Amino acid sequence: MYLVSWLKNYIKHPLVMGSILPTSGSASKLMAKDLVAPEANLVLELGSGTGAITQALLRKGVLEENLVLVEINQEFCNILEGKYPKATVLCMGALDFFKNDYKFSNIKFDVIVSGLPLVSMGTSQSELICDLSIRHLNCRGHFVQVTYFLKCPFPKTIIYKYKLIAKLTGFTLLNFPPAFVWDIRT
Repeated sequence: MYLVSWLKNYIKHPLVMGSILPTSGSASKLMAKDLVAPEANLVLELGSGTGAITQALLRKGVLEENLVLVEINQEFCNILEGKYPKATVLCMGALDFFKNDYKFSNIKFDVIVSGLPLVSMGTSQSELICDLSIRHLNCRGHFVQVTYFLKCPFPKTIIYKYKLIAKLTGFTLLNFPPAFVWDIRT
């Protein structure tokens, strides 16, 4: 059911979707693998899609009520609200979330997990989203990004600005296209 919705949206908006298929269970598991004390984490997920990564976060122990899911696609938001009624689901883009959602303007997240297509969205937008993400992390927080390129998609300008460390933490061929997972932290 979710796959048909995903494919329909991919045909309409391939660059917004970023991938022809949803993130696989294998890639999602890699994204959640380094969570420490997951039940206490306040987690922001950018580009939640139909919830594949969300499911991996829950399996790892993150409490559903500690999840803030940001998704621009209304159809996907409806799916997320049905699957995860205790999570906060916000139907908006990542920039709108950081710039206009005053409920979360002073909140620091323990982890930000991103399925956003940073590479295909353009340098200025990618830099702004990543900069705002780092500003919304607590001092020991980290940003986890899935990508389909070996090169880290997190902008070097932001890595240098905040003296961050970007580490490739996983790779899986069991995703289409094959996925790389990067962890960015101080």
